[in-house]
Amino acid sequence: MVAECPPWLRYCYAGKDWSLAIIIVGQCFCLVALIIACTQLILFRKNLHKLLHTRQHYKIFLVTIVCSLVRIPWWFLNIVSFENNSPPAIAIQMLNRICMLSLYLMQSFYVQTWLKLIIALSQYRGEKLLHVFFLSLDSILSFLCILELIYRAFDRSSKSQLYTIGVSLIACCSLLICVIYILIGYILFYKLKNYFRGQYKIFGFVLASFSLSFAAISRFVCLFYNKFTNKYLNDDVFALFCYFLPDFASFLTVGAMQNAFYRNEQKQKGKGMTVGLVTGPAHEMV
Repeated sequence: MVAECPPWLRYCYAGKDWSLAIIIVGQCFCLVALIIACTQLILFRKNLHKLLHTRQHYKIFLVTIVCSLVRIPWWFLNIVSFENNSPPAIAIQMLNRICMLSLYLMQSFYVQTWLKLIIALSQYRGEKLLHVFFLSLDSILSFLCILELIYRAFDRSSKSQLYTIGVSLIACCSLLICVIYILIGYILFYKLKNYFRGQYKIFGFVLASFSLSFAAISRFVCLFYNKFTNKYLNDDVFALFCYFLPDFASFLTVGAMQNAFYRNEQKQKGKGMTVGLVTGPAHEMV
């Protein structure tokens, strides 16, 4: 079922070919993700606020909440199609940019929890350089996206290629993050294998790695499909595999790992133990 364009809605010229079912389910899922992230943040602030290494998890909660809040109106605006460079069309682009940047940062911050684990367990110089790389990449990408948002907010005269370039850049960086995540997994289980015992821990890491990789690869393929094949994907396929499923996989994976970290910290507190510098959800899931 496809929505019709209401006659009273300005700048609307046609109903969008995206299925209403995908849009409604996407909105509901974002609302659930928002509630879960807010609940987890409250629990972290209440029970783990004295642990310094939980600050990285606060960053994850922040970008998750921002992404959920932005994605809900974005789904709503995509019920219909608007004229190019009209205020609603530009608003859709800006909302999508904020959400994609938030998703990228969410994955990046999560991967950095593993990086801090490596730094805490070893003295490898390479991992410290990788940490600097993450900080630089996140800062530069965020700065460029903010500049682009400001530019698009004031320049509505012609169709801008900045949006396409920015989205493609974020998609490529997300794919790079997954490659680094797999590399971190190799370091953890090959060079630090004495710390990790039990196949269920390895299974947890593999599952998270597969989920985040699927999200990045799926979005990357959808965004570059036209450039590789000179063809366009079906609208519902594009909405499903470029937005809904990657968002779902990222929210679910990172949220589950955040919950695992919280449960493990509570278990350690119950035993009268402290984790110290070791950070991230690795204790429970990996």
